[in-house]
Parts: sequence; C-alpha cells; structure tokens
Amino acid sequence: MYLILHKVRGEPAFDVAEPIQIGDEEGWIIPTSGHRAYPYWKIPLGEIVQNDIYQNPAVPDGWPDHYEQPHDGPKQKLDIPSILSNILPKLVRRI
Repeated sequence: MYLILHKVRGEPAFDVAEPIQIGDEEGWIIPTSGHRAYPYWKIPLGEIVQNDIYQNPAVPDGWPDHYEQPHDGPKQKLDIPSILSNILPKLVRRI
C-alpha cells in the first residue's frame, strides 16, 4: 500500500492506493473506492512519518473527535429561502 498524490476533479488529492497488473501494464487502484488512480507521487505507507508515530503515539486530551460536533456557542440557523432570494433573479408574475 502506498500514499499517493494524484488528481481528482482537477485538484491534487492524497489517497491510499496499491499497484495492480492491468493487462500488460502496471496500474493503480484505490481499494476503498475501486477507482483507478494515476499517481504523480508515491511513498510506501511504512516509510511515512514512521519516527513521529512511534515518538508521539497518543492524542492529547481535549483533541476534537472526528464524529463530535464542536460546542463553541449557539448553533446558527440556516435560512435557505433568504439565501436563495439573494442568489436567484427576481421573478415578476404576470397575470
């Protein structure tokens, strides 16, 4: 498995991918999505920040959790009609 840099919808993106044989050529596939990738840059997963992981194996107390929402104040209400009225052109109704 490798960490690769490739293009997704015209933008650079990092993904985990692995090389596979596609016919007579080597290709790359992202196993979590099944999509083919065309890496610009790659590094084996075992070689990235290996020393940092072993020296700093814990996450500090109070660090945000991936699934928790921040609780830093009141929630803002999303007013869709107000947003749309500012974006869409004004319609004139003719009878």
